[in-house]
Amino acid sequence: MKKKKELLQKLSFIFEKSIKESDKVDKLQNFDSIIILQIINLAKTKYKKNINGEKILSCKTISEIINLII
Repeated sequence: MKKKKELLQKLSFIFEKSIKESDKVDKLQNFDSIIILQIINLAKTKYKKNINGEKILSCKTISEIINLII
Protein backbone atom coordinates (compact mmCIF):
# COMPACT_ATOMS: atom_id res chain seq x y z
CA MET A 1 0.00 0.00 0.00
CA LYS A 2 2.87 2.36 0.79
CA LYS A 3 4.34 1.70 -2.67
CA LYS A 4 1.05 2.65 -4.30
CA LYS A 5 0.85 5.92 -2.36
CA GLU A 6 4.47 6.74 -3.21
CA LEU A 7 3.89 6.00 -6.90
CA LEU A 8 0.70 8.08 -6.90
CA GLN A 9 2.73 11.02 -5.58
CA LYS A 10 5.34 10.54 -8.31
CA LEU A 11 2.61 10.39 -10.96
CA SER A 12 1.03 13.56 -9.53
CA PHE A 13 4.39 15.24 -9.98
CA ILE A 14 4.58 14.04 -13.60
CA PHE A 15 1.02 15.21 -14.34
CA GLU A 16 1.73 18.50 -12.51
CA LYS A 17 -1.53 18.19 -10.57
CA SER A 18 -3.03 16.24 -7.72
CA ILE A 19 -4.50 12.99 -9.02
CA LYS A 20 -6.42 10.10 -7.48
CA GLU A 21 -6.31 6.40 -8.34
CA SER A 22 -9.87 6.61 -9.62
CA ASP A 23 -9.12 9.43 -12.09
CA LYS A 24 -9.83 8.51 -15.70
CA VAL A 25 -6.80 8.97 -17.93
CA ASP A 26 -8.78 10.36 -20.86
CA LYS A 27 -10.12 13.16 -18.64
CA LEU A 28 -6.63 14.45 -17.81
CA GLN A 29 -5.84 17.40 -20.04
CA ASN A 30 -2.07 17.00 -20.29
CA PHE A 31 -1.96 13.24 -20.96
CA ASP A 32 0.31 13.23 -24.02
CA SER A 33 3.44 11.58 -25.40
CA ILE A 34 5.74 13.51 -23.03
CA ILE A 35 3.78 12.25 -20.01
CA ILE A 36 3.88 8.70 -21.38
CA LEU A 37 7.66 8.89 -21.81
CA GLN A 38 8.01 10.19 -18.25
CA ILE A 39 5.92 7.30 -16.93
CA ILE A 40 8.01 4.79 -18.93
CA ASN A 41 11.19 6.36 -17.53
CA LEU A 42 9.83 6.29 -13.96
CA ALA A 43 8.85 2.62 -14.29
CA LYS A 44 12.27 1.72 -15.66
CA THR A 45 14.48 3.72 -13.29
CA LYS A 46 12.61 3.43 -9.99
CA TYR A 47 10.72 0.16 -10.35
CA LYS A 48 12.90 -1.79 -12.84
CA LYS A 49 9.87 -2.46 -15.06
CA ASN A 50 9.94 -2.29 -18.84
CA ILE A 51 6.62 -1.04 -20.11
CA ASN A 52 5.76 0.58 -23.42
CA GLY A 53 3.47 3.36 -24.54
CA GLU A 54 0.85 0.96 -25.84
CA LYS A 55 0.44 -0.61 -22.40
CA ILE A 56 0.07 2.82 -20.80
CA LEU A 57 -2.42 3.94 -23.45
CA SER A 58 -4.52 0.83 -22.80
CA CYS A 59 -4.98 1.91 -19.17
CA LYS A 60 -8.29 3.63 -18.46
CA THR A 61 -7.53 4.88 -14.93
CA ILE A 62 -4.54 5.99 -12.87
CA SER A 63 -5.05 2.86 -10.78
CA GLU A 64 -4.42 0.68 -13.86
CA ILE A 65 -1.18 2.57 -14.56
CA ILE A 66 -0.09 2.01 -10.95
CA ASN A 67 -0.88 -1.72 -11.19
CA LEU A 68 1.09 -1.90 -14.43
CA ILE A 69 4.18 -0.46 -12.76
CA ILE A 70 4.09 -2.14 -9.35
